[in-house]
Amino acid sequence: MKVSVQGVPSRLAGGVLVWAAMTGLVAPPSAAAQTFKALYSFTGGADGGGPWGTPPLYGGNLYGTTFYGGPSSSQSGTVFEFDPANGTEATPYVFLGQPYDGSAPMSGLVADPYGDFYGTTTEGGFNLRGTLYEISAGMEFVLYNFSGPDGETPEGNLIIDPLGDLYGTTSDGGANDSGTVFAFSAGGTLITLYSFGNYRNDGVGPASSLVLEKGILYGVTTEGGAHGWGTVFSVNPKTKEETILYSFQGTSMGGTPVGGLAADKKGNLYGTASVGGNANGNSGDGIVFKFNIASLQLSLVHTFKGPDGADPLGTLVGDGMGNFYGTTFAGGAAGFGTVFEFNSHGFTTLYSFTNGDDGAYPYAGLAVDSSGNLYGTATRGGQYDWGTLFEIVAAQ
Repeated sequence: MKVSVQGVPSRLAGGVLVWAAMTGLVAPPSAAAQTFKALYSFTGGADGGGPWGTPPLYGGNLYGTTFYGGPSSSQSGTVFEFDPANGTEATPYVFLGQPYDGSAPMSGLVADPYGDFYGTTTEGGFNLRGTLYEISAGMEFVLYNFSGPDGETPEGNLIIDPLGDLYGTTSDGGANDSGTVFAFSAGGTLITLYSFGNYRNDGVGPASSLVLEKGILYGVTTEGGAHGWGTVFSVNPKTKEETILYSFQGTSMGGTPVGGLAADKKGNLYGTASVGGNANGNSGDGIVFKFNIASLQLSLVHTFKGPDGADPLGTLVGDGMGNFYGTTFAGGAAGFGTVFEFNSHGFTTLYSFTNGDDGAYPYAGLAVDSSGNLYGTATRGGQYDWGTLFEIVAAQ
């Protein structure tokens, strides 16, 4: 089930995310006892509006971006900071727009150990094709301006390795205008690791974050592959070798994977496909899948039916103990999206959005803290219909 929402960028019929570093945290209590709490409603003005990215936790606060908002002269998006303990929101940075520092950030932020944050904008910059930037001490520094042949329109979250190198994808551009995988070194150099679409059955249009497992990058493309429904791929950062590991087939096995992957401790990757799940392929509401890296086998974890969620677009997040969490953009009891959990015991819809003060249409994935509390964003709804920050509080 695809939805059309006022204020949603048209290119997002399938497009982004989660903070990859959120895996490996302390196992939360049973999610069945968790309760929903609206934290903040964006106004669409100086504080921004339309948050599309996952808000990572750092030092107890949430940090993220909004696609719209800022001063009326730019409306190019913002960087926000939210203190859950005090319920206060601040806007450390407002994007100035093209061609200055970029505009329309879809990705969330990723932090290094020193409290500096990194992200991308889908538009703007010197070449008007998007930027990679750093936020440090409330100041923004454009680290790289995408030009087209090296990629354009970066949508997914960046990930960071222990050496401080960043990895990401662009949904467009590259040698074949089908998207790229790139690395940005701590020394300030961008390397295009792979350009999609240069041979038959290759993937097209990676729009999400990557996951780094044992030195290999894994991700998904929204299109391409042997059946045109998207792929699971790997890239070796050292050799730049790309391998198509799986081609989605549509129908009951789903298609058009938008959100990135999450890994467990047993060599499995988990993700979602935004459509499919029944014999008619794109008429389905999407799936959750498990992909075994060793056997290259994909299996179904859950098939969405509408009331339990539809159109999952955000990257999954795991707690390191076998529990995974995610969102759906639509579906649920009221049709405005859901938060869900799954593990070896089954699947649970934790919350259905109502398009009230709670929000509507959550696009991004979630962050989870060591107490099992979940944090996320909804792109619309709230008191001003410009989106919300929310928390699902774990029972104590």
